[in-house]
Amino acid sequence: MTRASKLADVENTRTIQPERLVGPTIRGIRVTVVSGPDMGVDAVLAITRGIVGRSQGCDVRLSDQTISAFHVELHAVDDQAAIHVKDLSSRNGTRYAGARIESALLPSGATLEIGSSVVRIQLDAAVEAPLPDLHSFGELRGRNGAMREMFSTLQRLARTELSILIEGQTGTGKELAARAVHDASLYGQGPFAVLDCTAIPSTLAESVLFGHERGAFTGASERRIGIFEAAEGGTVFLDEVGELPLELQPKLLRVLERREVVRVGSTTPKPVQVRVISATWRDLRQMINHGRFREDLYYRLAQARVNIPPLKERADDIPLLVYHFLQRLPSNTQGARAISPEALQELMRREYAGNIRELKSAVERAAMMAEGAVITPADLAFERILSGERTKAQGTLSAPSATATSGSDPHQPLTPFKDAKRTLIDEFEKDYLQRLLHRTGDNLSRAAALAGIERHYLRDLFRKHGLRSDD
Repeated sequence: MTRASKLADVENTRTIQPERLVGPTIRGIRVTVVSGPDMGVDAVLAITRGIVGRSQGCDVRLSDQTISAFHVELHAVDDQAAIHVKDLSSRNGTRYAGARIESALLPSGATLEIGSSVVRIQLDAAVEAPLPDLHSFGELRGRNGAMREMFSTLQRLARTELSILIEGQTGTGKELAARAVHDASLYGQGPFAVLDCTAIPSTLAESVLFGHERGAFTGASERRIGIFEAAEGGTVFLDEVGELPLELQPKLLRVLERREVVRVGSTTPKPVQVRVISATWRDLRQMINHGRFREDLYYRLAQARVNIPPLKERADDIPLLVYHFLQRLPSNTQGARAISPEALQELMRREYAGNIRELKSAVERAAMMAEGAVITPADLAFERILSGERTKAQGTLSAPSATATSGSDPHQPLTPFKDAKRTLIDEFEKDYLQRLLHRTGDNLSRAAALAGIERHYLRDLFRKHGLRSDD
């Protein structure tokens, strides 16, 4: 990073530094067992979210054998003086007022039936919670209270050697969080090796993890090291660890316990010194209840747990993120570096199923395709269509088309829906493709990369609109 870019970051920091360093009061949860084998247990959780179950990894551990390992999750919702109750796919279910519930918002003081036990859940006394003066960690950005607390947690965890499980929806930045922890840790000078557990071929899974010797199996023409040896002295990041095949889980557990690997085709163990960080969008505790994930492996991976909130729970961070993405555009790339208040408001109103990744894609594409130096609502037309919004793409439609579809003249016959829709799409496509050609200097490969679509499909679109006939 150049000195100029560092100064720009400092300046940007000054503009978004949170003014309020003390957050709202928060309330923990009191769990009291009023009947059952554990009658009399009275536990106070000094946290806003906790789990009741039979496993030693639960915040409230009960001995009732009819309760699942991870039975029910409780989340204090202080602004509503209520507790959100979520059953973790337990074997015998969670009941309130005689009805089985999967997810419900219940009043403080409610009683739940879990297994053969009855427990009362209450909000505990409120305490003032200071918010850390942090608005970033690595490449992660946020001034929302939950994000600032998470940054502080990650910063502290980075100084330890604990295995960390990062939970969160797709696109929330789990890999960025893992990389930031790695960079700030004692392992930061070593490699950061990423293993996508969704892409491990079943026949080569052990080889990918542990390596193999030459001749170990058909096609093993040379010796190869696995992901753990490749990360020696650094960090192994197991992305989407919930997708790890069940038959492979005990072998991974053995590596974590013994800190050594045995290559396929060998009998000699090789010591490895690595830190393990894993991530998943699945709820591993539910998977444990269903027998799809080993409980002992979970404990090894989740010595510390961090949950990244989805973007919909931190919409106040969208302006900060938008400016951050604009700042990070390559200096040699033509595109807008600012955004109008109207366009920013539109981005804040949207829902992002793909979370931060989807927002980043929308901002970068709008910046590249903008007509001027500032992104306007008209430049967000392509994103409006991609996100499935029904708003017309103002600024990209010609006046005749707008009139034909708006029905402003009550005496003018309406165009059939299918024809009107096709006209709007054709006009949008042609306008978008013309901008694309202009931005990329008529380079098809660059245009396909910028648009995020396959080269052959883009070529067909150019031909369809008579904009480009060559290959």
